[in-house]
Amino acid sequence: MVLAQRAGVDAGALPESSQDSEIPDITVTARKTAERLQDTPMSIVVMSAETIEKTGATTLEDLGRAMPGLTIVSAAPGQNQIIVRGLSGNNTVGFYLDDTPLSIGIGNAVQPTNFDMDPALFDLNRVEVLRGPQGSLYGASSFGGTVRYITNQPNLTEEHVTAKVTTSDTEHGGFNEEVDGLINQPIIPGYVAVRAMVFDRNNSGYIDRYPTDPNNYLAVLPGPVDKNINTEQTFGGRISIEAKPIDDFSATLTAYYQHMDLGAPFTFDSPPGTFSDPIQSRMLREPSTDQVQLYTLTLQGDVSPVHLSSSTSYMDRYIFNTEDDSKSLAFEVPLDAIYPSAIYAEAGNHNFVEEIRASGSVGPVHGVLGAFYAHAVAYGSLNWPTPPQYEEAVGAEPVYYNWNDFLDVQKAVFGELNVDLTPGLQATLGDRVYQQSQRYSVYINGFFNGGVETPTSFHTSEVRGTTPKYGLAYHFTPDILAYTTAAKGYREGGPLFTFPSTCAADLAALGFTTPPTAFEPDSIWNYEVGAKTEWLDHHLTMNGAAYYIDWSNIQQTIALPTCGFNFVGNFGKASSKGTEFEMNYAPSRALKLSLSFAYNEAKLTSTVPGSSGSAGQTLEYAPRWMGAASAEYNYSIDADTSTYLRGDFNSSTRENSNYDYQSPYYNIAGYSLLNLRLGVRHLGWTGGLFVSNALDRRAETELPMANGIDLPTQRRIALTRPRTIGADIRFDY
Repeated sequence: MVLAQRAGVDAGALPESSQDSEIPDITVTARKTAERLQDTPMSIVVMSAETIEKTGATTLEDLGRAMPGLTIVSAAPGQNQIIVRGLSGNNTVGFYLDDTPLSIGIGNAVQPTNFDMDPALFDLNRVEVLRGPQGSLYGASSFGGTVRYITNQPNLTEEHVTAKVTTSDTEHGGFNEEVDGLINQPIIPGYVAVRAMVFDRNNSGYIDRYPTDPNNYLAVLPGPVDKNINTEQTFGGRISIEAKPIDDFSATLTAYYQHMDLGAPFTFDSPPGTFSDPIQSRMLREPSTDQVQLYTLTLQGDVSPVHLSSSTSYMDRYIFNTEDDSKSLAFEVPLDAIYPSAIYAEAGNHNFVEEIRASGSVGPVHGVLGAFYAHAVAYGSLNWPTPPQYEEAVGAEPVYYNWNDFLDVQKAVFGELNVDLTPGLQATLGDRVYQQSQRYSVYINGFFNGGVETPTSFHTSEVRGTTPKYGLAYHFTPDILAYTTAAKGYREGGPLFTFPSTCAADLAALGFTTPPTAFEPDSIWNYEVGAKTEWLDHHLTMNGAAYYIDWSNIQQTIALPTCGFNFVGNFGKASSKGTEFEMNYAPSRALKLSLSFAYNEAKLTSTVPGSSGSAGQTLEYAPRWMGAASAEYNYSIDADTSTYLRGDFNSSTRENSNYDYQSPYYNIAGYSLLNLRLGVRHLGWTGGLFVSNALDRRAETELPMANGIDLPTQRRIALTRPRTIGADIRFDY
């Protein structure tokens, strides 16, 4: 882009690092064209492959701690909700693996509350977090921002092999291990190459399961005990084949597979569990499975002066989990004792996505134009069979049964133009014109549905709209960039389950004369100013931004007190305002320092009917302060050997998980974590010793809702992994 070129860098072929600066240049593709991070007029935070390796990050939750402003509400690996700038709720942030959206078409079928997966971090080039709405280039899923995992592509000329082994031990848990492998092999050097990676991770649990006392659901029996039940096993791989028959054209075919098995939820029950003694009170085991297959075809070509690209992808994801709701059923339908009762949840997606783009420059105009199509099918079921002991009280029908499927079709044309107005001054004009249609059918039956079988319901809807973006950017010098942006974001609506007749009075109290059949899209306007600066001969970078967000027609989860059902409705308004800052400083070649923080005030500006939410309350899962700092010292032993010592510290203030001041689970305490690493490099291998969560902080990461019924006096609390000490070694050939 012109801003990068004005700074003396060719934006079409930027280096990953600069030999003339202690702070390396980073190439990003946030605006769907390559440019320097320091010349991109938006708030972006990037984590490189080297930093991912040195921080020991393996999950999305790990990345969130190191990148202030990115909040990951995590119930367990693979069960995440992504929040940027305090805009909480389902599907407020786009999540991409290269050009493939991973979060499209989800959140409407029955499934775990948190659905964003954990793609492998091994063999990534970088992770980009784009703060603020990205509606013009990324669509509805990028309401509050976008998270992009960028993978390494096949190298057409160089052979490369990597093998890595990581072992560790978790306090109050057990042994962990991960094995990673990578090969890059030119088949026809310069024309065809294949790149393949595999990974296998096995993490021990650190929470014990005790059987619930059948006469007191707040107590447990002394045994038998399932030790360290919340285990994780994740394995998979990616293979890419790239063909480049001529200089101006390439085709890359990629297949990605990942399978995750969890032995139990990463939560404890309070009471009887505590942070010092995090135990589960469950009568049944609660394993879960999450399997993903993703296939992509990327075509790229140049027809001077235009660069053309096409990304075609198909994703299949399947989730199955078991939830112990013995205590919930006993609370709602009391018998002489508590008897085992489980809910079985199944969910899946079949997504086809196509995006075609053209980018280039004509005189002072530089831009991207494209077309987008997505066909996403989501399906799910909740099956709560009636235990034999409850048949007399409940009947032969199930306690609850729900089956549904959901079709989401999106079509859009989009573009973003950057126009050089004067030397150093550039204007941005972007927009996306979209059309979205949905089809939904559901079948509900069971005791908790009023005891009456509900016939299949069918709902369709169609929405059209635009998400414009306007911006100005000015280079005061090649090293100082200032910008201002106004951008709109929207989040898709969706259908609702059929309400049982027992909910009529609750709905009438909210003003509904007839039961609602859908919830509408909501939208935001984001107003932002920022600066990106380099100092001290590129030894110091300081970037910052300030923003104000106006959020209207908010999609809120409303609890109906009489019938016990929840639904999503459009109620109220909110605002979010804050600042973000990142600094990187290399006073010498040996020492590297970084500091970043994000301040956010996200609050309701109106009262939410049917809930405890009132004007002035902080939005859910929106910490006011988040910060991270790191220090790394490198020492050369000889020409072939060097060592480094690194520390990473992150901190977050408290969050609210709901709007009810009286709830004992209203507040999630803030926490701070420290990771330490000592590494060595010698020719073709690197190794290290590390301590994760060195202070052994017991921090809660979420208060997850149940698929069944939440108890008023007991909640599940998700907990961070305790102190883990380990070592790794990596060979590169």
